[in-house]
Amino acid sequence: MGKLTRRFLLCSVVLAAMLQTASEGAEKMATGYVPPHGFVPTEQTAIAVAEAVLIPVYGKDQIESERPFKAVLNGNVWVVTGSVPCHNPPAGAECPGGAAEIRISKRTGQVLFMTHYE
Repeated sequence: MGKLTRRFLLCSVVLAAMLQTASEGAEKMATGYVPPHGFVPTEQTAIAVAEAVLIPVYGKDQIESERPFKAVLNGNVWVVTGSVPCHNPPAGAECPGGAAEIRISKRTGQVLFMTHYE
């Protein structure tokens, strides 16, 4: 067996071992623990996650001004919305401005959608 053939075989064995290890690592990550009621099981948790994600994007003052937040479970997705800050609007007038809305997967905690209405 030539020197080149031995190197080729050695490289093939090393590559196969690396691919096997990578494949096993991906399987372990894919089968990690998921709590029975998901990572975001309650309204309070959904609001805490929403605020943690919204503050770095829209600013602490803006998001704190939209408290209290309301979370509604729609299927397996939490829809969290802020309150429009409004003090003594004129009679029959709507409050100016909009609030944040974020949708979060109950099972995974993934942010599925985020916006701030005007």
